[in-house]
Amino acid sequence: MPSLPTWRRIGDNTSLAAIPDHQPSPAMFIGHYSAAFAAKRIAPALPLPLLFIACQIIDIVWGALVLAGVEKLRIVPGFTASNDLDLYYMPYTHSLSSALAWSLGAALLCWLATPGSAARLRTAVVVGVTVSSHWTLDLLVHVPDLPLWFDSMKVGLGWWNYRIFALVLELALLWLAMAFCLPVAGAARKKYLALGGVMSALQVVSLLHQPPEAASVAQQLLLSYLALSAAAWWIEKTSTASTAGTAPAAQR
Repeated sequence: MPSLPTWRRIGDNTSLAAIPDHQPSPAMFIGHYSAAFAAKRIAPALPLPLLFIACQIIDIVWGALVLAGVEKLRIVPGFTASNDLDLYYMPYTHSLSSALAWSLGAALLCWLATPGSAARLRTAVVVGVTVSSHWTLDLLVHVPDLPLWFDSMKVGLGWWNYRIFALVLELALLWLAMAFCLPVAGAARKKYLALGGVMSALQVVSLLHQPPEAASVAQQLLLSYLALSAAAWWIEKTSTASTAGTAPAAQR
């Protein structure tokens, strides 16, 4: 007789019988990057890798706190139609109060880092809104696991329970924001499109496979955020170098 699958938790040692196993996709992933691309159009001087980090900083800190045992999740097969993640304790990153604190902190850091800049206020506001967009987008897809204050009054519209719709939403958010951003992409236009293709492929792959352990989910997401931020840095670096190299030739 086959053994029953179990709830696999990180942060405690409890194991409970669960419903049959399957491998759906992880949490909202590439949809969050729509805020980064939109912000790039509004404030073109802001580095794309900075905006990539800003739109995911809440999840980056969440992953670190999960691995440290501070915030907690468990893998519950079939928890929603889109993923197996029961995000039952994350007051320091995904409560509305903490998300606002992270947003204000990011805006303040941006303000302090750009003294004398004519667009100082504008860039600070854009960074702060980019950070806060993470909670807003999570509100659409999460089941009620997003606290309004610390670990109480949890909300979520639950669109993860509509698997195909949730996937289409992620892709639509990414590509609409990409189209909005392309006018300021300049020489990096093709690289932006290639990056969008890679990100879309990652989202589809995630639909087919999810790590079986909670700690592995956090590790995989952290590595993904690092890799995509590095890709954004490479795109800006190589595009800037290419533009600088062709400018003297154009003048001749």
